[in-house]
Amino acid sequence: MNIAKTAPGLCIALAVSLLVVAFAHSQAAAPAQAISRTDPEQMLQQATDQLLAISRAAQAYAKEDPERYYTEVTAVLDQVMDTPYFARGVMATYASSRLYNSLRTEAERAAFRDRLTRFTTALKRVWMVKYSDALLRFHGERIDLARIATGEDRADRASVEQTIHGENNQTYVVQYSLHKAKDGGWRITNVIVEGINLGVTYRSQFAEAVENHQGDVDYVVDHWVELMLHDTAPIGSSETAGK
Repeated sequence: MNIAKTAPGLCIALAVSLLVVAFAHSQAAAPAQAISRTDPEQMLQQATDQLLAISRAAQAYAKEDPERYYTEVTAVLDQVMDTPYFARGVMATYASSRLYNSLRTEAERAAFRDRLTRFTTALKRVWMVKYSDALLRFHGERIDLARIATGEDRADRASVEQTIHGENNQTYVVQYSLHKAKDGGWRITNVIVEGINLGVTYRSQFAEAVENHQGDVDYVVDHWVELMLHDTAPIGSSETAGK
């Protein structure tokens, strides 16, 4: 199974949706700043303004120093994405509270927590590479952004919809699901791109990978980056050099 080809990458989708806001509204590079998370729309706006500034500056050095670029992009994404929440959703039953509570020994529970931590780290690495690489290539025209009402919205949950007007008159609709984290600020928990629920897609990929590796969850966790980036050459690699 080649997971990298079976579904859209979350970070590429985010690059398409988030970057257009920055393209439309940000005119000059600026140093990264703390992002306000008191309002979901404002949070997305500030994040994308910073991401565009980073990607513009990175045009001069990304191929020679990709890790510097990845680190700067990650510093922004870390402020707006609830990566542990998303990771638990992707792992589904393998990271559920029911499974954790069923474990009898502290050693088993420690292994459970360690597995989730490792997967969160791997998931973030995949986002970072796919998102950052797409960010350098994408050019959009304008975006319409609005808070929308859904049946799941509550005081601590929100949905923001973006209509993206890209090149060649292409239009995309992206819906963000957000919740208030424990610290009271908003964070992104899921993304739906043109009707494709990326949380559900990743969950299916994870379950399929576990099945294909005889139920070895730890193998999938430890090889998630390899599985997802198998045919994706990061910036600065020998496969992308000179392109």
